[in-house]
Amino acid sequence: MMMTNPHAAKFILIGLLFIALSTPAQDHSTSPATQPPSQTPLAVEEWNDQFDGQALDTEKWERFTFEGGGGGKTEVGGGELRMRGMGGARAGVRTKQTFSGDRFIVEATIAKVGAALPEPGQSNAPPGNAILTVLFDGSERNRIEWLLTSDGRFEAWSVVDGKGERLDNRKLGTKDAKPTISIARKGDDYFFALNGQVGMQKSIRNMSRAFRVMLYGYGSSENDWDSVRIVVPQKK
Repeated sequence: MMMTNPHAAKFILIGLLFIALSTPAQDHSTSPATQPPSQTPLAVEEWNDQFDGQALDTEKWERFTFEGGGGGKTEVGGGELRMRGMGGARAGVRTKQTFSGDRFIVEATIAKVGAALPEPGQSNAPPGNAILTVLFDGSERNRIEWLLTSDGRFEAWSVVDGKGERLDNRKLGTKDAKPTISIARKGDDYFFALNGQVGMQKSIRNMSRAFRVMLYGYGSSENDWDSVRIVVPQKK
């Protein structure tokens, strides 16, 4: 189980920011003895949305579907983005902006994740999920996903050239009602975190530097979001 801190989501992920952005990526062409000394922490740019308007900010977001049909509910109110899609669909919102860098932090605070609606013939509602996704080159064919289910379990997935692989050990979870989840990158290393604590790390090679961010829940999952923040190195 991942440890939780109900107050940590209110603070900037300083530790994770240091891991992902401040330390130079290792140059594997030289031996450790010849590695250059640590550099000054990188200057960064920050993009965020607090969903404090009365409608989705169409200068920041666009609706995006890459499986099944679109439709469903997408609304903003009370400082939250609230979504519920259609059965069998992967539909949500994607950033209009394309970001770039082999180091970044993407974090989102989940306001609520609720069960999906029962399918015809089902007596019970299946678990729902809220999914934070990094779309490399803006495409679903190469992406990383960090998701929380309505029964408090985490799942981490990578999709490379359309082939999916589950990354977690099926033992990660939380009881936090409004957790902040995040994905950070440093070169080929990816860090999956809850409330600033890294729960797992995986190496995934050859992902593009260009990416966009998507929020959604599979099928008719209720997925409500409190805020999103993206941190990338400052352009020179």
